Amino acid sequence: MDPGEITRGLASFANPNGGGFLDMLGRTREERVEKMATMLRNSSEADMEEMGNVFALAMAKVAEEQASGGDGRDSARLRAERPRRRRGMTSAEWREERLRVS
Repeated sequence: MDPGEITRGLASFANPNGGGFLDMLGRTREERVEKMATMLRNSSEADMEEMGNVFALAMAKVAEEQASGGDGRDSARLRAERPRRRRGMTSAEWREERLRVS
């Protein structure tokens, strides 16, 4: 194995981006759409709802960071301030709790 590939692989964990995710889905837009549609077809309604919520929250977070001029590096501090999900809590319960806090 090429050491450069290992270095690039480790770097992608440190600084993940959407390109890697898209590459996992396929090379063309059609392949990506089909793979994502297959993933959604095989998901439960609750999983699809949670994926939509996670995506929406991530988009809102990035938009907020861009609007405030931040780069997201203070996210560790923000995570420490957020409530933690309790064991046995359903996704719906956790979502409600997060929405109450924000």
